[in-house]
Amino acid sequence: MVSVEVMILCYLIALIIHMNIVSMGSGYAQTSVNSTAMTSSENTTSVNQTRFDLIINPNFTFFNDTSGLPSYWNDPFKSCRITFSCTIKFTDGWNDYVSFSLSTTNNTNQTWSSIYGKEIEVKPKERYQLMSHMKINDWVTQSHIALEGFNETSKQWYPLVQCPSGINGPLKWHEFSCILTIPENTTKIRAVLNAGWSSQPNKEATTWFDGINILASVSS
Repeated sequence: MVSVEVMILCYLIALIIHMNIVSMGSGYAQTSVNSTAMTSSENTTSVNQTRFDLIINPNFTFFNDTSGLPSYWNDPFKSCRITFSCTIKFTDGWNDYVSFSLSTTNNTNQTWSSIYGKEIEVKPKERYQLMSHMKINDWVTQSHIALEGFNETSKQWYPLVQCPSGINGPLKWHEFSCILTIPENTTKIRAVLNAGWSSQPNKEATTWFDGINILASVSS
């Protein structure tokens, strides 16, 4: 029969072991919290370095159920009704499964989709970084992403830069980056998604866009 002293000793040993386990678990949890805090701090630093994105809905996550167009992107020439088939894809993207796809069998030269992003107010001499991501199939001709500026004097939009300039397919997902200094008399800018035409009759040319970003205050 086990004595009372032995039972008390066993209980004390078990209690000590349990306290050590809890202590180790608490130490791990604290380490995890500290690690998370460091990660958050690093992320905050990174955000401060890259500033902020001026494009609304850059990844085409939100869209209009009626038109099928991404929210805050416009189709003033009705290209998606007349020339292109425009859809939000949930099966393919730059770093996720969402992208904006534009397809056409039209093989008339200089037939672009002309999908416009929201206008952004800017000041001359400010610097911005345009980052874009694009993928095109075998039949695409001259797909590109343009940035236009609004001249306050002439009251007209004019081309600033293409990032990328016209590309023929095929091309796997690719990232493009361009630095821009706003010219004099330019008060607004806007991005333009220009999916190109088909290189062959009756062949469907498809361009996918994703991650269209205009970053403010780019460091030298």
